[in-house]
Amino acid sequence: MDINAQENNKQLIINEFTKTIEMFDIPSSDARLFSILFIEDTPMTLDEMSVASGKSKTSVSTGIRTLLEQNLVERVWKKGVRKDLYTTDPNLYRKFMNVYIHKWINHTSTQLQSLQEIEQDIKVENTSDMSVTNTQHLLEKKLTDIITFQTLIKHTFATMKSETKYQ
Repeated sequence: MDINAQENNKQLIINEFTKTIEMFDIPSSDARLFSILFIEDTPMTLDEMSVASGKSKTSVSTGIRTLLEQNLVERVWKKGVRKDLYTTDPNLYRKFMNVYIHKWINHTSTQLQSLQEIEQDIKVENTSDMSVTNTQHLLEKKLTDIITFQTLIKHTFATMKSETKYQ
């Protein structure tokens, strides 16, 4: 296979893998940066990533910072190299699932807290108001259903979190 065909195949793989990474709520440019780092399979500098992605060094730096904050890439040290090098974790499944599950658990926890506060407020209002209508009862029932739904989501993701530790 000639160099052009090999490079073309590499770009096709990067493009397709980027689509998968985007499904984890990673912006397209950051997903592409991650895909490039993963496919290269060797630590890269910001300059190298800039050339490989066709993005400015500033843009690459911002993307890497975002990926670092999400714990999807890591900074590595290599003897004799003075610039920062970055790489990906070869265990993609565990890394991405942990990030994604963590987001869901945090989101559902926040939502549950807000919904439970609303529920408390409604209960206080209804105890002081003796003319509670069927519409208000229906609203309370729907709120209870939503809280149950959020609780089940949180529990499911918490269970998944403990399972991904061993993958």
